[in-house]
Amino acid sequence: MYPRFCFICVLTLFIDAVSLHQVVESVEGGSVNLKCSHKNILLEDKHLTVHWRHNDIRNVFDIIRGKVSIKEQDPAYKNRAEVLHEQLKGHVFLKLTDLQLSDRGTYLCFVPALGIYHSTQLVVKERTLPKYEAILVQVRSHGTGTRLGRTLHLLIPLTGLILHFI
Repeated sequence: MYPRFCFICVLTLFIDAVSLHQVVESVEGGSVNLKCSHKNILLEDKHLTVHWRHNDIRNVFDIIRGKVSIKEQDPAYKNRAEVLHEQLKGHVFLKLTDLQLSDRGTYLCFVPALGIYHSTQLVVKERTLPKYEAILVQVRSHGTGTRLGRTLHLLIPLTGLILHFI
């Protein structure tokens, strides 16, 4: 009976530890919300401090004693990072917009007063551009057939038709 009990305890600890790390995927130029914890965090009640770091070195966002602080924010995240918490009923999310390939990596959220240390692996996929077929057409006057000196460039992507005059 004792070995089975130990196995269940270890398994429970392992499952809880695994839930503190997640993987999130997005596309270059897009946006993403990264969750800080699987537990409810009430910032207003306790005036908590919450830190977000990228790859352990870049300061993404801080909440100091319940108030937003961007004094030491890495310039790469200026106007691209915000923390959402009011409307999310106790969950704190870091919202990153205009994602760049350099945003790939591990984001750490920690709340020292609650002992929360949560990591998220962000995978940013390169944006793929559609392939175009270019067709050049000389523009002529209707009726006389005289060239008007303009060329019509037709760019035909796989998803539709774009007209471009030069």
